[in-house]
Amino acid sequence: MRGPLPTNNARRRNVPVIPTTALPAGGRTDPPPTLPPNHGLRKAGRAWWSWAWSTPQAAAWALGHESTVARRASLEDDLAALELVQGIDFEEIIGAELAAQVRSAVQRVAALATGRLQIIKEMRELDDRLGLTPKAMAQLRWTIKDDGEAAHASPAATAGNVVTPERWQRSAG
Repeated sequence: MRGPLPTNNARRRNVPVIPTTALPAGGRTDPPPTLPPNHGLRKAGRAWWSWAWSTPQAAAWALGHESTVARRASLEDDLAALELVQGIDFEEIIGAELAAQVRSAVQRVAALATGRLQIIKEMRELDDRLGLTPKAMAQLRWTIKDDGEAAHASPAATAGNVVTPERWQRSAG
């Protein structure tokens, strides 16, 4: 004789609980931190630096992420420089006769020196480390919550979803 059949409304008692961190949809509101030494950024890098520190993911970054974010921003400068070389009008500078040869040589040297594909691969890897892609958000168990939802939700309802890292708990106390 076997036991009773399970009910349709039965709940598992040992359901796996993997906590997530809710990030504010409005992003990080503090100004960007100062740029680490030895990371001189140009226009594209500075723009990316400011944008990155205003994202929701930046709210979860800890001290020490500045170097990784600065390295990612410098790749924006590298990509912009490569595109600048590709946009040079050599015909206007040296005439039509040598323009094709010079353009080909400069583009080849630029490709060897920087490698656009390598730059993009490194950007993708750093974006994953910083949680800036959907896949990385899922791996880090980060979710973005609407600021209105977070304001209207009771602390008891959201307490189970938000994980406060231990290092933040120590600094708050």
